[in-house]
Amino acid sequence: MNIALLRLVITSQSFMTDRRPIRRALLLLPFAFLLGCGGDSPTDPGTGTPTPPSGPRTEAEIYLDAARVAWQFIERKSEPATGLAWAHNTFQYITVWDMGSLLAAVHAAHELGIISDATFHARVARLLETFNTMPMVQNTGFNRTYDAVTARMVDRSNAFTNTGTGWSPVDIGRLLVALRILARDEPQYAASAQSIVNRLDMSRLVRSGVIRGSDVDRNGNIYTYREGELGYEQYGAAGFALWGFRANEALDPNWNSAPVDVYGVPVYNDTRGNARITSEPYVMLGMETGFYHPDLRKHAERVLAAQEARFNQDGILTMVSEDALPDPPHYFYYYSVYHDGRIFPVEGPISGTYVSGPRWVSSKAAFGYRAIMPTEYTRTVFDAIQTSGIVGSGWGAGVYEDTLQPTGEPSLNTNAMILESALYYERQAPFSSESIQ
Repeated sequence: MNIALLRLVITSQSFMTDRRPIRRALLLLPFAFLLGCGGDSPTDPGTGTPTPPSGPRTEAEIYLDAARVAWQFIERKSEPATGLAWAHNTFQYITVWDMGSLLAAVHAAHELGIISDATFHARVARLLETFNTMPMVQNTGFNRTYDAVTARMVDRSNAFTNTGTGWSPVDIGRLLVALRILARDEPQYAASAQSIVNRLDMSRLVRSGVIRGSDVDRNGNIYTYREGELGYEQYGAAGFALWGFRANEALDPNWNSAPVDVYGVPVYNDTRGNARITSEPYVMLGMETGFYHPDLRKHAERVLAAQEARFNQDGILTMVSEDALPDPPHYFYYYSVYHDGRIFPVEGPISGTYVSGPRWVSSKAAFGYRAIMPTEYTRTVFDAIQTSGIVGSGWGAGVYEDTLQPTGEPSLNTNAMILESALYYERQAPFSSESIQ
């Protein structure tokens, strides 16, 4: 690090009492790290071992180096028997959403030249076989969670179950997006991908213009309901539409939306009242399917603008998402721009479990928003989260807002999205070119 700059930061922290300038000074730390030693040490794509930094890197080099670090998590945490990977560094289970992320990560790593053709084809073949044979809930949809080691369904306590706990069409939609991109880019896998889609009972998953989820109670009774709120609903529905199963109401971002004021920005909120408005679905729409409805881009821009407004008014660097973190009591948190009348709330996995912290700057959202919407603010956030990557381990959720220190604990979804962000940065175009709307 540049010593003069470090002294400037220390001096700023020592003599400033207003929180805003202190936090602005803290932002210099990661940027100095990037200028002085190139951030995390880049790795050799063949061995994954660190290589000495060679001076300041271009943004393209930062993205590619980040993708190499992200791949290290997937390589470490993949199970040879199933091809599945752990959702978290210490959690051997995987949701269907994470399965879609994993397939997308393997595809991105291959396109970026991080893994060889042989590695790519072996991994894809193993994953597709697993998706084609893993058990389902009532022969309708994939269970919400599986054991990565065996590909067996698990219940809410992660015990093996033959009945399952229900399905999530939003999670299934994420897998469908990844399957469609693979089938189009690698036609030799189109038939296998189609056979996975054919396993799903679309008459129960897509009905009356919406996508429907389910829960299974302790007695094996199943209850279905409309699933998804603004942002996630449009993303999940896009996956079904790519395979010819349209949920027209769910695809329309204006069907149940109205603006609410967040730091002076009219952010679109779901009028049904329970949507967590956050970065992730909009970043993924931008990278994978494109903003197939013109107002989706507007929604994404305002979600970003509200976060920038918080930084401009309060001096708090802001980039929110959902993430696994090492912080008790929940260890998984939703950080939203807006939810249920609250501005920038943090809550656990169950709606309404609000907590004061942790508050963090999301690495996956920072990489993604920088790729799809390059602005001065997204560059500032992008620079700040560069310390959250761990060579040999993967990328953590990000950095804590108050200290800008890394959160640690890498997860599958974070590392997959960083791989996808690097691919989008290289291509400068959504991965799917098919028309949805």
